Amino acid sequence: MNLAEYMKEELVFLNLKADNKTDLFKRIVDSMAECKLIEKPADFLDELIQRESKASTFIGRGIALPHTRTLCVDRPIIAFARLNSPISFSQNPKDTVQLVFLMGTPKADPNTYLKILADLCTQLRNNAFRDELLQAVEQQQVLKLLSN
Repeated sequence: MNLAEYMKEELVFLNLKADNKTDLFKRIVDSMAECKLIEKPADFLDELIQRESKASTFIGRGIALPHTRTLCVDRPIIAFARLNSPISFSQNPKDTVQLVFLMGTPKADPNTYLKILADLCTQLRNNAFRDELLQAVEQQQVLKLLSN
């Protein structure tokens, strides 16, 4: 699956500063809204926060996959953020995150949503892939990694 087709260069953030999850989500959602990729950004942000409050999207190895199935998008959209300083993503202070893939997928298309999550999880198990994400200096490098 070519995950880069669901991304835009403007939604690849290298060395992003965020104080906490809500701050991180807001920064990314604001950029999605500026790119006109989501409708009702406040609703989309609220859905992300609500989803995260039910269960953390921290998956280990410094990675989180916050996501929501929503009416605010008409096609899947993925943003990537590499944080300049890890932030906590759960009640456990050891669950810190530096790599974040934030996703919005249409509520009516659960199959694509599941395929995206499965593909991302498969790729993120690969140490070399994670290292390349951590070392990327340009947005295009990240998009190229995700297009394979």
